[in-house]
Formats: sequence, structure tokens, C-alpha cells
Amino acid sequence: MATGKKKHNSSGGILGTILILCIVTVCAVAVGKSMLGAPQENPDTSHGVQASQTDTDSDSTSESVSTSSATDSASAGQTSSEGTTDTATEESSSASTDTESSDPSDKSDFVSSNKTDSFDKDAWYMLLANPDHPVPDGYTFEQATIYSAGRNWVMDARCAEEMKAMIAAAKEDGVELILCSTYRTIETQTKNFNNKVKEYMNKGYSEEDAKKVTATIIAVPGTSEHHTGMAADIVTPSYQRLNAGFDQTDAYKWLEAHCAEYGYVLRYRKDKTEITKIIYEPWHYRYVGKEAATIMMNEKLSFEEFLEKYGT
Repeated sequence: MATGKKKHNSSGGILGTILILCIVTVCAVAVGKSMLGAPQENPDTSHGVQASQTDTDSDSTSESVSTSSATDSASAGQTSSEGTTDTATEESSSASTDTESSDPSDKSDFVSSNKTDSFDKDAWYMLLANPDHPVPDGYTFEQATIYSAGRNWVMDARCAEEMKAMIAAAKEDGVELILCSTYRTIETQTKNFNNKVKEYMNKGYSEEDAKKVTATIIAVPGTSEHHTGMAADIVTPSYQRLNAGFDQTDAYKWLEAHCAEYGYVLRYRKDKTEITKIIYEPWHYRYVGKEAATIMMNEKLSFEEFLEKYGT
């Protein structure tokens, strides 16, 4: 009896041991699968998060670059100076950043800091100069120079940086823009105007008729946008003639597509001569601020039409 009981207990022990080994084996396999499964998902998840973060950072950087150079928020004070534009540029950049951060929900297509719902006709960049609106007596502005075609050209410091940026951007796209006329004194304009009058008189025009025709080509002294320091005549190495043929160049096509991004507009359009009283000038560009420029280029408005429709 004692021997039979011993055998029974031994068999039960062996079965118990086998059962425990089976349970341990099953658990070990389950744990192993779990450990092997985790690394398969982590790399993809981690890469996805990193890519998303990189994209966000890239977008933020791009937007910051677009807004930091806006010059519309620069001081409207006008003083005569031969100094550089470094200070004005820093102040403008800072003002632009502050404006955007104060209203982060305003993400329109416009990139500078002007208010898009109001264009104050008294703002410096809204100054209208045409045959009916002479430049104010004693008008002055802080001057800055832009090097182009072997010489320094003078422009209003508040928009000169945008002109430099526009020329640089065009160059990156393989298009060379050359300045051939910017700021002009009334004395220079008078000389140009009188020379053209004489040219027509030599062709048989009366003095009165010569002046009328000249006024459609060269603004009457005191009414030219070149007096403001915000206008520039632009050509390209392969085409340096100031005539309608300029609109067939790559330079013109680039300007038509991009000038508004830098606050400039094609000032004298082909279909607006009755309004501007100036001939079609595809080479003449004027600074009006980025919001106004975007509207004017998109709606193909003359500056006069823009001010009538949006000016306050």
C-alpha cells in the first residue's frame, strides 16, 4: 500500500511540473511577442511627429521672413537726410512683427502691417502725384541709395529696402532688373520737360501743342511721381528702351507677377491713359504699400481709381 501511494504522488508531481512549465512557456512567448511588437511601431510614429514639427517650423519661418521686411509701418515723418536706411529698416521690421503678434488670427493674403479695411489718403505711401495733384511745396523725405547699373539711385528710405529686395528676388529667378531713373528734383524734371518741348517744336509743333504732347510723356514739373522718391523706371540688360516693347520682356512678366509682393505697382497702364493722363509706361513702378499694391494689381486699377474706391 505504501509503495502504491508513493507512485501516485510521484506521477502527480510530474504532471504538476509539466503543467507549470507549459504555463511559463506560454507566458514567455506572449511577453516576447509584446516586446518584439513595440519597436515595429515606434520608428514610424517618431518620424511622423518629427516631420510634422519640421513642417510647422518651416511654415513659421517662411511667414516670419515675409512679414519682417514690411516697410508700411515706418514713421510717416519726412525729413531730408543723406544717411543710410539701417535704422529705419530695423524699426520697420520690429513694428511689423509687433503688429502681427498682436492679432495672430488675422491671416489674410496680405503681408505687410497696413490695415486692409482702410487706406488713409494722408499716409505717406498714398501720396498722389499727377497733373491735378502736384507734390506739396517743400516736400522732403529721408533718402536712401540703391546701387544699380554702375551708380547709386536715390529713393525714399521707407520703400528703398523693398526695391532692393525685389531686384534681389528677380535675380534669384534669373531675371535682371536695372534702375534707370528714380528720384528727380523739380529742376531736373524742368530740364527734361523743356528739352522735350523743344524737340517737338523742332518738328513743327507750336509751343502750346508741344507742351501738351510733352505733358503726356514727361510729367509737368512739380507733378511727377519721381519727385516723391517712391517711383522707379526699370529696364533689363536685353531691353533698355523706354517704350511699349518692354512689356514683351521676361523682366516685365516677372514684375507683373511679383511687384505687388514688394509694395510696387505698374503705375501707368495701357487702358488707363485717359485717367492718368500719362502714356502707357510698362517700365514705371510706384510704391503704394503691399495691401494696396495687391488690390491694384489684382483688379488692374490705376492709383486714381484705387484711391476713389478704397481711400479714406
